[in-house]
Amino acid sequence: MLGALTVASVVLTAQSLPSDQRTPKLLVLLMVDQFRADYIDKLHHQWSHGLHRLVEDGAWFRIAEYPYYNTVTCAGHSSVSTGTIPAVHGMILNGWYERAAGKMVTCTEDPSVHTISYGKPIKDDGESLARLRAPTLADELRSQLSPSGRVIAFSLKARSAATLGGHRPDAVAWFDDSGSWVTSTAFSAGPVPQVADFIKRHPVEADLDKTWDRSLPKDKYLYEDPAIGISAAKGGMTPSFPHALKGASGAADADFYDRWQSSPFADEYLTKMALELAEKLHLGKDGSTDLVAISYSTLDKVGHDYGPNSHEIQDVLIRLDRSIGDLLAGLDRLVGAGQYTVALTADHGVAPLPERVRQYGLNAGRLDPKVVANVVHETIAKHLGAAAPTTYVNRVVYNTIYFQPGVYAKVRSQPAIVEDLRDALRATDGISNVYTSEQLQANQFDDDIMGRRLARSQFPGRSGDISFSLRPYWMIQANGTTHGTGNEYDVHVPVLLMGRGIARGEYLTPASPTDVAPTLAFLANVTLPRATGRVLTEALSHVSAPAPKPPSPAGR
Repeated sequence: MLGALTVASVVLTAQSLPSDQRTPKLLVLLMVDQFRADYIDKLHHQWSHGLHRLVEDGAWFRIAEYPYYNTVTCAGHSSVSTGTIPAVHGMILNGWYERAAGKMVTCTEDPSVHTISYGKPIKDDGESLARLRAPTLADELRSQLSPSGRVIAFSLKARSAATLGGHRPDAVAWFDDSGSWVTSTAFSAGPVPQVADFIKRHPVEADLDKTWDRSLPKDKYLYEDPAIGISAAKGGMTPSFPHALKGASGAADADFYDRWQSSPFADEYLTKMALELAEKLHLGKDGSTDLVAISYSTLDKVGHDYGPNSHEIQDVLIRLDRSIGDLLAGLDRLVGAGQYTVALTADHGVAPLPERVRQYGLNAGRLDPKVVANVVHETIAKHLGAAAPTTYVNRVVYNTIYFQPGVYAKVRSQPAIVEDLRDALRATDGISNVYTSEQLQANQFDDDIMGRRLARSQFPGRSGDISFSLRPYWMIQANGTTHGTGNEYDVHVPVLLMGRGIARGEYLTPASPTDVAPTLAFLANVTLPRATGRVLTEALSHVSAPAPKPPSPAGR
């Protein structure tokens, strides 16, 4: 009965929202890479522009979490764009071991397509969505609407821009580490003229002489400076402010491009690019619902190096607040205030630096995958015989173990080996629990939330043979800090909605970033064939239905 009542309430809500009063001219999907949910509570007093506007004037879902374990960029962007989980869309990690090819692959690499460069010639293989197993919101806007919805998507990362833009966007581009903006023949036959024109008029190298310093007085920032536990950042970034983009060579070299991506100037660039392309391509003007998607990557790059308790993270968000303010003001002008709908979320959070956590008496650390491989090898060797180190274990990728061909069948056939592996891995510093692929595929967990989250990250043929969960504040070996676990600081991210069809307020009903695409699709009158997320009906603007007329005497 409860299920029936729930369905009925959703149907009544949908009926009370006439499409002409809820359908936006433009959808704006913003991903902020590595944006922890608690940043809003702790830092929003430093914001006064775009982020401030989304929090104050939009729908803020305060209890929003990813329902799966492997919280990394490709999995997160794919989950938001499709409205479902890695167990369905297949993008389980940024990269995994492909058994048939016998090598590691990244989630979007594709040797059958080629890179299209907007700068210096690049002969690399291209990127595509060939490995994505579910359609995206962008795909459905293009295929279901008439006229077809138009789509643009930009990011510093290929796996971010591509997954948000779908299979055939009007324009998609990302920044290659060589210093060129690029796309792929999977998405375009050649350079998009409007993108090429923008990049020509706005070369990244124009920022060579810039220095990134604090936007506010130092006493307005939380936490210590420099951040506890940071090591020398990549590309010659200094441990604390100011951060000059120009290196010792004085040229726009590889270190400059790395420092530029780790500065708020990259976020400002993405904002200007998206706004100009929206204007040049007349998005929101053709009687359909179009999509602008931006994935801001700088917070992630800075977070890995400096950690969440740094002045650098705070300043990236202060400046991103201003950039998003510029974006919204531009869209008010181009499309009209109240004529578009914005959704902002993140692909994952981040763990604090272990060195800082240990200062407060908590257990924390970094786990070397080589240690895991050695433990597994030595345990199996006790049962199957001494052998070379790679005889049994092919590799450890994040938190999953791939065996050499035929080995896992032997392990699985002997329960004693499986139990010994569990015991040995559980005794390894940083590891909490151990699961076989059969357990995860069955997904029969009661009170084991990590087991359920791991099951939702499991995709047959791509995932490893045995997976493990990490203890809180432990991470797979990394410089600085990282993410990728099912712990709360990694899964808990913001979900903010604002604009046409959205009711302002703070919402404490459970939500997920996988709900973003179904909600935007509902507003645009399209369906997502494989979505497992829900429409966030509680945040939809309600239009009161007319009171029913009393029955006529003849009808009595």
